[in-house]
Order: sequence, then C-alpha cells, then structure tokens
Amino acid sequence: MAKGALAIGVGAALLLGGGGTLAIWNDSETTAAGSITAGDLQLSPVVGGDGKWTNAVGTVVDLNTYKVVPGDVLTYTQKLNVKLTGDLMTAKLSMTQPTFVNGGFAAADVTVDVPTLKKADGTVIPSVLKPADSGDVIASAKFTFNDRIDQKQSSVNAAATFGAITFKLDQQAPATKP
Repeated sequence: MAKGALAIGVGAALLLGGGGTLAIWNDSETTAAGSITAGDLQLSPVVGGDGKWTNAVGTVVDLNTYKVVPGDVLTYTQKLNVKLTGDLMTAKLSMTQPTFVNGGFAAADVTVDVPTLKKADGTVIPSVLKPADSGDVIASAKFTFNDRIDQKQSSVNAAATFGAITFKLDQQAPATKP
C-alpha cells in the first residue's frame, strides 16, 4: 500500500507540476456580428438647371452677343443637387475660382469675386454640410467690370474667355475621440 500511495503522490505532483495534462479551463462561443453598409456622397447638376449668365440688372444674357460696359456685373449661376448619406457624414462643397482668360481687358478693369454657395432658399451654405443639408444648392461667381473714371475708354472692344468652373464635394473625416 505504501508503494501505491507513493505512486499516486508522484503522479499528482507530475500533473500539478506541468508534466501531465491537467489544463486551465476555457470556453468560447461564436455570435453573429451583423453587417454594415457604407454611406455615399453625390453632386450633380439639377435637371433643367443649366448654368446661366445674368447682367447687373438680373437679365439673362448670351455671352456670344452681350457687350459689357464699365460698371456692369456678370454673374454665373449653376443649380446643383447635393446628396449625403452616412451617420457621421460631413462634406465641404466648393467651387473653383473661375478663370478669366484675358484677351484685351486691362487687369484693373475686371474683378473676379470669390464664388458663393447658397441653399435653394437663399441662405448661405455652412462650411461643412451634413446629411440634413442634402438637396438643391445654388453656386454663383461674379465678374465686375469696374467703372474707372480715371481711364478714358479703357478696354474698349476687348474680348475675354471664361474658363471652366468646377464644383467639388469633399467628404471630411469624422472627428474621433482620443
């Protein structure tokens, strides 16, 4: 019996000492984690809302036939549709500074204003748009033909070409907690 007790004691010591198969317990379960869908952002011209030019009194003009005079202001207006989807979606809408390829106007005779962006109801667009701001917007750029009394007939019969105007919608990365 002493030999049996000794064998049991040695076996237990080996098991407890790591020499056997006595293991630390564990368990695991698998759960369904779900699925996710990405948001989107889109920018498109409003159907039937082609860009148009107006003069200082608001009359629509055809650039091919219109003759500007000092003090006149030409405004290019384009209706766009903004669509933002996503829980943390934010985006900035911008318009490139329109180019004015000068073909004879004195530089001091024409001022190109910074483009403006407004909602369809006329309110200025915030710098950062959210999904609630989705909808139609109006982008415009003004070209002022300065009335310079110090110059007699400056830029008479001058011609110029307006370059392309690009509208851009850039998604902004969501703010994260540190």
